[in-house]
Amino acid sequence: MQKASDRPVDAALLKRVPLFSEFGEDDITAVAGVIQSRRFAKHAVLVHEGDAGDALFVVVKGNVAVTRLSNEGKESILSILKEGDFFGEMGVLDSSPRSATIKALGDVEVALLWRKDFLDLLGRSAQMSLRLVLTLSTRLRATNQAIQAASYQDIRTRLASLLMNLEKNFGEPVDGGTRLTLRLTNQEMANMIGTTRETVNRMLNRFWDEKLIDMRTANVVITDHDKLHAILR
Repeated sequence: MQKASDRPVDAALLKRVPLFSEFGEDDITAVAGVIQSRRFAKHAVLVHEGDAGDALFVVVKGNVAVTRLSNEGKESILSILKEGDFFGEMGVLDSSPRSATIKALGDVEVALLWRKDFLDLLGRSAQMSLRLVLTLSTRLRATNQAIQAASYQDIRTRLASLLMNLEKNFGEPVDGGTRLTLRLTNQEMANMIGTTRETVNRMLNRFWDEKLIDMRTANVVITDHDKLHAILR
């Protein structure tokens, strides 16, 4: 894991993290006393696949990509985590090595909670344990859906599904549609849906021609949600 300067985490900020949202003031103060913040630059690797699972990470600012290499050495992006999301919980729970590599998509700040402190907190908070179980369940369901979709969907459908997911998690209303606040390169999109950068480029331009999206700015704007969603049916 790349090292960076550790800093305290503000208790008020922790209260906005879903994992700790049910904590009272005393418990939040206790968490703030044992958790540390680290900053990473764009493209930095926060953890490598195979590293020791010794800490839970909470995304404080920015976005990170969960990636894995295939046997052929090709990188795929399994998911993108946003502010308030956490990762590394499986390694902390069972002391297993990291199952994926985590990369910063931009400048990122994360909070680290070491294994002993995390397990102590789980023992103190039933709500935190429930939140953890619900998050793991949601991730497992999303993974199963992605595997199922990849087995029979064509590239057009996969890309439409990706844009719908980005709209749900990173969309903000603007004149003419929904702006995706997260900026992904065509290669990053390709890594998420199992195709090439050139194919994603062609398909995005086709969506633009069909007036489903607008790419005149650096951030994609979904201009026709209903027609884009209809591709999934």
